Amino acid sequence: MTQTEKDWIFVSDAHFNGREPGVMEVFLRFLNSEKERMSHLVILGDLFEFLFGFKERPTSGQTFPFVEYLPILEGLQRLYRQGIRIKYFEGNHDFFLHSFFSERFGMEVEVFPEGNEERIGGRRVFISHGDLSNPKLWRYRTWRRMIKNQWTYGLIERVGPGFSRRVAKWLSQRSYQKNHGILSSGPPPEFKQFAHQKFLEGFDMVILGHSHFPEEVEERIDEKKYLYFNVGDWMIHRSFLRFTPPDKFELGRWGVGEIGR
Repeated sequence: MTQTEKDWIFVSDAHFNGREPGVMEVFLRFLNSEKERMSHLVILGDLFEFLFGFKERPTSGQTFPFVEYLPILEGLQRLYRQGIRIKYFEGNHDFFLHSFFSERFGMEVEVFPEGNEERIGGRRVFISHGDLSNPKLWRYRTWRRMIKNQWTYGLIERVGPGFSRRVAKWLSQRSYQKNHGILSSGPPPEFKQFAHQKFLEGFDMVILGHSHFPEEVEERIDEKKYLYFNVGDWMIHRSFLRFTPPDKFELGRWGVGEIGR
């Protein structure tokens, strides 16, 4: 089987904190089970509770700032060395990752701070974490602009990992409580509305995360079929999206009968 015939796997929102090694082990088992038939791993952001691309300074004596994440990061490194291409779409818990993977782990990961267009199965596909899907969340958008810019990144780099991680955790919790509220009982409708707008812009498919609800929606516009997928989240649903060439897309949930064994 050639690389062009192998599957693409999409995952999102694991929010690993490093304090629950068993949870990370489940994810690594999933990746290991897919590695022989996978050509691309697409991470739609928030793989960790907080990830910042602190620059490596070998002469400073500073230890790696995310030691507790190493099982996952080394697992990704093994996939990369096996020839699997990795794409990372930054989420609202990810910052300044453009050279993080290459500098720290010697692997070329395609990092996208915002959404990006991909050609998959002959379709024009828009992919993004999805945290900007709701234009009404102006408070969140303002907070995001304040956090995700070069000035803030420079400050975070200067104050260092320890303090930055504590502040990031507090800001993240406060922002989520203000702008997202209590977890709803179903997929927020704003994501489908966002996908519809992308269809009108010429995209055939939209793939998002962030909502924490796996979702598949088919829409027809002028007799043409369009598809929207939300990958959901690994944290709760263990959900993922699979693309199998030439044109099959399917949502799945992994290890329901295996978790905890």
